[in-house]
Amino acid sequence: MPQQLSHLGTVAAILPGLLKVHVGDGGEKCGGCSVKFMCKPNGESGSVIDVPVKDSSIYSPGQHVIITLDDSKQYSATLIAMVLPCIMLCLGVDAAYLAGLDEGLCAVAGLLTTAIYFGILYLLRKKLNRRFLWKIEKR
Repeated sequence: MPQQLSHLGTVAAILPGLLKVHVGDGGEKCGGCSVKFMCKPNGESGSVIDVPVKDSSIYSPGQHVIITLDDSKQYSATLIAMVLPCIMLCLGVDAAYLAGLDEGLCAVAGLLTTAIYFGILYLLRKKLNRRFLWKIEKR
């Protein structure tokens, strides 16, 4: 049975096709979470998470909900946010080294390669966000 990251929350706001869910059951535990970039810190009282839904009319403000995200999505987020940038840094340094550049330029090439990677992530952010959708259910 796959593991899931789940939070108890309260519907804070309703927009067409989107719920803003205030998570108050452990926002303080998010320090080591691999998908905390999907949440918006809202002070010490927790986080507000945007949850796309097909029909937002079936929810009401103040309603208690449970939002979940599969472990496989967490691992993918960790790969995208932490592992691949390290690989890109190493590839940039190695490519510059093989091109015969000195150490300083190799370091700059690694940083530039990583910056380009994050630039591409920024351009693809909407597509990537669709891969990491929270599931929501009424409590």
